[in-house]
Amino acid sequence: MPLHLTIPRLQILPPPEPVRVTIPQEHVDELIESMRALGQLVPLIVTPDYSSKAHTEAMEGLENVQDWFMSGGMFEIIDGHCRWLAAPDVPLEELACSVFVDVTEAKHAMMLHAGIVRQSFTAYEEGRQFIELGNKHGWSIEDLCRTFHRSEGYVNDRVSIAEGPEDLCQAVHAREINLSQAKQILRAKNDSLRIYLLDQAKVHGATARTLEVMRQNWEKENIFAATGQHPNTPANLARIDPPAERTCVWCRETGQEHDLRTIDVHWYHIKPLMAIVDQVGEHNVLRGHPAGAAG
Repeated sequence: MPLHLTIPRLQILPPPEPVRVTIPQEHVDELIESMRALGQLVPLIVTPDYSSKAHTEAMEGLENVQDWFMSGGMFEIIDGHCRWLAAPDVPLEELACSVFVDVTEAKHAMMLHAGIVRQSFTAYEEGRQFIELGNKHGWSIEDLCRTFHRSEGYVNDRVSIAEGPEDLCQAVHAREINLSQAKQILRAKNDSLRIYLLDQAKVHGATARTLEVMRQNWEKENIFAATGQHPNTPANLARIDPPAERTCVWCRETGQEHDLRTIDVHWYHIKPLMAIVDQVGEHNVLRGHPAGAAG
């Protein structure tokens, strides 16, 4: 189990390699507004920064986290970077923290897990971290699926994006196109066609369905040019994308649509309501802790 402490913000260090490539100021502003109204509802997840040089001699040999804390030791953020950034403007000088001690490769895993369950990462960011866990820490596809409660297809889709052409990666990361559009563009094996489809999605808003039809029509035209025959067979007809799965805003899970309900809320209450859900929703509970983490 983690140790729960209220730690001065000055004793908390930002992550040296944040998982989030960029943090929109709008998101930080929303957190400031929420924390001013409701306080800090979700603790930061931190680990003692025993590599800190500021307390080398004084801290040598300390094994107890409480002693480290009382002696002014520093703590490194695993999850909660945005809350740490928002704290000075709330203002909050101290932050509630859950302290984990045995966290090595689990640092990346816990940060990524927190982002996935909140659905706040782009597909590119998720894929980049899946690759890091696999290449740097030796995680298998089974490890990734088990830890993050995601299917093999989910992991592979995001890895494919992260390993894709640079222009596609940047478009996904900038949220100029969504995952469904990116998957259709990646299926284009011809570079010229891929660049054309990317432009159609970014500039003209072509949907995944439209991109699929464009790609298939291009392939049919090339088959006709090569063979002189029109490949108008059922196997080559464009498929219709299934409707997007509905998602529960409280737990961020899809499926069980028969259990979903619609609630009435004034439009001008939606933003503060979602700010509360983002802090206290069931999706904030880290399920399936990576190896090395307790609690």
